[in-house]
Amino acid sequence: MKSPTFSKTPPNHAAGASLLEVLVTVVLLSVGLLGIAGTQTIGLKNVANASLRTQASVLAYDIVDRMRANRIAAEAGSYNIAIGAAPTDSTTIIGQDLGQWKTSLAGNLPQGDGAVAVAAGVVTVTLQWIEREGANGVMHTFQFNTRL
Repeated sequence: MKSPTFSKTPPNHAAGASLLEVLVTVVLLSVGLLGIAGTQTIGLKNVANASLRTQASVLAYDIVDRMRANRIAAEAGSYNIAIGAAPTDSTTIIGQDLGQWKTSLAGNLPQGDGAVAVAAGVVTVTLQWIEREGANGVMHTFQFNTRL
């Protein structure tokens, strides 16, 4: 009786099966890594947007603090300014406050601009900026209401 011998080479029908498994693994790993990269990109975009919103909030408080320091003029409506308008007189405290504020808006927010309106003791500060510069930019508006 002859003892069985074991061949060290795999049978022909199994050749390449491990290569196919490696290919499937590489494809799945690639899809997973692309998903992680996409999530990272979205996260970075959201951080940038949150930073702009924080900056808008700080700038709104800045003009309100300037108005509180000059309360009588603010309540008289001397700080009222529209979006797109420039301060009329840069020699007064009000003109300097508004000029510095508008410069800060333009410097800290992409295409940033703002407006101030006082009615019945309530100050409404409106800020606008473009989320992303370029043709695909989205206009954001932030409105802040407070009493002096």
